[in-house]
Order: sequence, then C-alpha cells, then structure tokens
Amino acid sequence: MAGLKRFSYIDKDHAAIVEDCIARIKEVYGADAWNDFEEDNSGVMLVEAFAYIADLLLFYLDRQANEVYLPTVTERQNLINLCKLTAYTPSGAKAAQADIRVSIKEPHDTDVVLPKGAQIETQSGVMFETQDEARIKAGELSVTVGAIEGETHEDIIGVSNGEAYQEFYLPLAGVIEVVSLSVGEYDWEAVESLADHLAGEKIFTAELDAWGRVRITFGDGVNGLIPRTGERISVVYRVGGGVQGNVAPNTLTSMRDIALDEQGNNVPVSVTNLNWASGGAEPQSMESIKKQAPLWFATQQRCVTQADYETFAVNFNSPEAGRIAKAHAVARVKDGEANVIRIYVLTYGQDENSVAMPTQALKDKLLEYLNKYKMLTDWLEIENGFWSSINKILNCKSLLRMKIK
Repeated sequence: MAGLKRFSYIDKDHAAIVEDCIARIKEVYGADAWNDFEEDNSGVMLVEAFAYIADLLLFYLDRQANEVYLPTVTERQNLINLCKLTAYTPSGAKAAQADIRVSIKEPHDTDVVLPKGAQIETQSGVMFETQDEARIKAGELSVTVGAIEGETHEDIIGVSNGEAYQEFYLPLAGVIEVVSLSVGEYDWEAVESLADHLAGEKIFTAELDAWGRVRITFGDGVNGLIPRTGERISVVYRVGGGVQGNVAPNTLTSMRDIALDEQGNNVPVSVTNLNWASGGAEPQSMESIKKQAPLWFATQQRCVTQADYETFAVNFNSPEAGRIAKAHAVARVKDGEANVIRIYVLTYGQDENSVAMPTQALKDKLLEYLNKYKMLTDWLEIENGFWSSINKILNCKSLLRMKIK
C-alpha cells in the first residue's frame, strides 16, 4: 500500500483501534474486572482480531472514497464514468496512416484497379486497408493510395426486444471505429448523446469501456427511436490501433486482395509503403485523462484562448486521420480585425514515447474540427511542429557557457 494517496475520513489504523478498544473496556468495566492486557491474553487476541477487521473495512472505505475524485481515482472504468460528468470522452487506441505505392511491371492498355479496403500487411501480421480505390491508369506503372491500420469486421450483434435503452456489446475488443450500424434494412447514425435528439431519430451511442469493448445503446422512444421488436442489428466496425501500426518504410509488402483490369482479369501487382506510417497511438493514459478532462471542461465547448486551441487539438480524434500527440498555439498577428492563430502539431511516432510529422489529412481534419469552435475573429493555420533532442539542447547550453567564460 506504499505511496497510496487516501482520504482519511476516519483516521484510524490497527494500533489506534486496539488502543481505543482497551481504553473503552477499562472505562466501562473498570480496572478490577480486567487488568491483564498483555499480548498473550486471549481477550486481547479477540480485541486485535476485531481491530484487524475494522482496519480492513476502513481501508476499503478510504479506497472507495478515492474512486469518486478525479485526482485520486485508480480504476480506469471509474475514471471514464467521472469524465462523463464533464462531457469528456477519453481516447481509445488510434490507427496509423501510411501511403502505399501500388505498382505493376508493365503498362496495360486499360486501367488496373485495386479496390477500396484492400488488405495489405507486414511480415509480422500488422494489417492495413486502403482508404480509396487505387487505379493505375492505362499506360502508367504505379499509383499511390492512402491506407489505415486495422481490419474491418461485420457482425450481427443481436435482435431487438422492443424495450427502451437496449444495450449490445460488439463481440471483439480493441475496436477503433464503428463504421456503420443498421437495424433491419435501415442505417442508423452514431451520436455523442441521446439526450440532444428527438423521439423519431434513428440514432445510437457507441461507448468504449476500460477493457476495450464497445457498448451500443439505443434510445427510449423520447430521445431516440426504439428498434422494433424482432429486427436484427448489424454492425460494421474496425479493430486495431496502437503504436504497432507505426511501421517502418517498405514493410507493407504482402497483399491479400487482387487487382483487376477492366476486362476482369487478374493483374499481378506489388505494394509497399513509401515512408514510416504515423499516427498510431495507444489508448489515452489515465494520467493524461486526469490532466485533460479539467482543461476540456474549462473550454466550455469554445476556443477563446491559445490554451483552448491546444486543448481542443490534443483531444481531437479522427478514426480516418489519427490523433494529435502535441500541440502549441501561437497568436501570430493581432491587427484589430482578426487574430491569426497558428497551431503547431505533432502526431505519434514509432513508439509510445516518440512523435512524428502529421499527415496532411490529419491537419485538414483538425482544421475542419477547430473551425467549428473558434471565435469569429480568429483565422486558423495548422503547421507541422518541430522538436529537438534533449542531448543536443544540453550540449548547446554547455557550449554557450564555455563561450561566456
């Protein structure tokens, strides 16, 4: 229990409880009724056994008190529940992005097409899927297409019983995106909260828990439509994410799908990633959640200060483009008409403790997101961040001290 921060609502430990019990016994029964309080006394043994049980119960009460305060909570699910009070959603794992070059050996008279969602993987089994159709034009030898780490699954997760607030769990853990959900023959829309919607809307919420599982929740007929009894619920979702997706160049070389020409003939193609994949991130740590949740609450859903822009940027999540690791906002110009806010950002690199340059897709998505919450007088620019080695900085400081001397 070393290092445990706890709320001592009742400042009692085993020794203090034994001492209080003995004092109470002396007070009630007098010194003549019981005057042997040595440790080998059977009565003292019973007192110490009682004190042990009481101490244990008080310890658990203190631990339960820890779980209702943001700074001291220790269980991830309890932390997620506390974040709901401030409308803050902790980030799950994020998928890496990569540019894939698709090549053929000889030019063809017709276009060669690799379909959207084609699966490409490394020798170690890290799976990517193309985000768009890769079309090699007639007479050309290659084309570049974006790919995202993870694997798409489609499952029927249950049948509606017609009750309010029905809940279903996706069968696989590690979900990074719910692509679509259909009830019967109709598609339903994912929303952040059921409370903001009307009775007839086909909506649901998808909530990630502490164990990487996703819970699907439907409305009650007042906020969100109730799926009709007997209708099957089908979900398309993607599994993956994490820093394992930030793979090295020229490692995405195995392809499960085939390319076809316009006559439907198979065409042998080769694939590889041109650069390091980037943007893959582990689920947000508890330390980061405890830091970011109060900052998010302080923004009150708008960007006014430079700190607000940094908070929104770090908490931005895009299943298609990735996640921001570091952000720094600078007010570049203030001329009375508009503030030019330049935001320097970095994404996650090769491992959990490194950073990398963001893709243009990530910067574009971030700009689109921030423009929803900015002040009317702000003009936003998203730029690549930069970093320096600590050793390099320390060496520069040493040289500077040497020159000063």
